[in-house]
Amino acid sequence: MPLAGPGEPACRGRRSVVPPQSRFFVEVDAPEACPLSFGGDPEIVLFFASWAFSVRFGGMHELAQAAMRLQRRHRIDLAPLLQYADRDAADAAGRAELERAWQDPEPLAACCRAIAAAWESGDEELDALTAGYEGLPPRMRELASICDWAATRAARVRLSFDLRTDERRAERPADPPGALPPRRG
Repeated sequence: MPLAGPGEPACRGRRSVVPPQSRFFVEVDAPEACPLSFGGDPEIVLFFASWAFSVRFGGMHELAQAAMRLQRRHRIDLAPLLQYADRDAADAAGRAELERAWQDPEPLAACCRAIAAAWESGDEELDALTAGYEGLPPRMRELASICDWAATRAARVRLSFDLRTDERRAERPADPPGALPPRRG
């Protein structure tokens, strides 16, 4: 069975908690739909998680640095938040990775609450790194609430993303007449 795309119901009876236009998905494998939702755009969670994931590759964005501070200074285990997958699973390996993204909700809820608390703790260095991202703590608390709801039903949660777009991209403009060819060697 193919995965549901944006705006379609989640696959195999699983329920998505995120608005259809979002690129970030939270699914709960409970038999009923989760009555909770995000009060604002949840894509900031994906944005932060992506930068936090980049730390292992030397990511230097301020949110990557904030993730390092959360891990080192505040002793927050970010692993549950970094367990997400691409919904655009084109092959068996991608589908397997998407299935591996299912997780127990309790550790994710604890991680999200700890991030929100640290973000609002008055840590001046963290404040400097996270200026302009004040929308993250409320989304983290909402994600924690969704996880709590899932836990009361012995359900798992899955975080995933879909970056496919229907937008057309502009073609590269032609070089103007008389432009020098690209330098080789």
